[in-house]
Amino acid sequence: MKVTKSIYIYILLTICALCSIAISNKSIKNPQSLIWSDMEGYYVYLPSIFIYGGFDKAAVRDTNYLRTFPGTNKIYTKYTCGVAILEMPFFLAAHILSKPLGFENDGKSLIYCYALMLSGLFYCWLGLYFLFRYCSRYFKQWTVLIALLGIFFGTNLYYYTFFQPSMSHVYSFFLFAAFLLLTDDLFVQKKYISKMPGVSWALFGLVFGLIIVVRPTNFIIGLIPIYIWGKTQSQKWAYLRQNLMPLLLALAAFAIPFLLQMSYWKYISNQWITWSYSDESFKFWKEPKLFRVLFDAWNGWILYSPIVLFPLFFLTAGRNSNRYFERIYLVIFAIATYIFASWWAWWFGGAFGHRSYVEYLAFLVLPFAVAIEKASRVRIRFVLFLILFVLCCYYNLGLTYAYNAPWDGPNWTYDSLWLEIKKLF
Repeated sequence: MKVTKSIYIYILLTICALCSIAISNKSIKNPQSLIWSDMEGYYVYLPSIFIYGGFDKAAVRDTNYLRTFPGTNKIYTKYTCGVAILEMPFFLAAHILSKPLGFENDGKSLIYCYALMLSGLFYCWLGLYFLFRYCSRYFKQWTVLIALLGIFFGTNLYYYTFFQPSMSHVYSFFLFAAFLLLTDDLFVQKKYISKMPGVSWALFGLVFGLIIVVRPTNFIIGLIPIYIWGKTQSQKWAYLRQNLMPLLLALAAFAIPFLLQMSYWKYISNQWITWSYSDESFKFWKEPKLFRVLFDAWNGWILYSPIVLFPLFFLTAGRNSNRYFERIYLVIFAIATYIFASWWAWWFGGAFGHRSYVEYLAFLVLPFAVAIEKASRVRIRFVLFLILFVLCCYYNLGLTYAYNAPWDGPNWTYDSLWLEIKKLF
């Protein structure tokens, strides 16, 4: 019986994987666009190091966007190397297979584009799996599955998985999911990988380091383990003394991504630390565009992904009981929203929905499961919930496939968005 069940699971996973590849292949009408503009900025580390032996112009396709560092002939990217580190296994596989399959092994031919497509899919599904494991500790599996379906099909996680998988967000989503699972392992469940605390702590440190090196502003999620540690440990100093060696391992692993990034900065500018966004800033920090980040026609998060209102409501409602540490997640969302609203381009450019929230969707799966569990207690309420659930997913998917970048600028207004919504219904 167990063997038969396992076979069915493997068949289902294979079908899901093949369908994902087919959807992604159909969605990305021009695979070469996966190595262009911002996406090439994340990726350029790989061909530069593994093919060209340095950051030479030959490694770059979009030479108008990626230029040489002042005073040198070395290509400079303002983006940190975290995405490239995660893309590396897929890049190397493409590089090894390029010649045997008849592609140019230049880091820019079609096989490398398909490798990036598969990379985004892989990390999205792995992130969803980690969230499933984490949330299934607290809720029934069917409840968690519905919550994950809502987060995936009802938000722009779908877009950044299938349409722009080489942007940073799906990688950050995976890392956030891994971070949640490891935090729960170490601070709540007190369980370790292969019963080896050092391994779990080292992975925890490495994941946190990668989170920051993928997207530096995401450092704020480091507040989560500190808060949970403070809430769950009565003997705090004794805990630190008992776990001194594992904590040192975590710190060493945490430093690895930073050493790689600092090596690039030293190579490119002869300085160990460089502020790469020199012409950009948080210029609205005194007057953050909070309402616009959430509700504006230019990528307003809730306007484009209304399904998040379900988990946000129960995240807020749970702050008093704080059963699942809701308070710290509310603080994280508040800080993140302030950061996004302070950035000079608060809508974050030609994006579908507010892309900076994609990774933070990992924090909404648990409160979404709370919403589903409460709705399921009364049949009529659950039916109404499911109707709204399906409508929100349809709304997001409809706008996703209608999207023709960019939906911003003076010609894109609420009326423009309303015209697109009316087409759906």
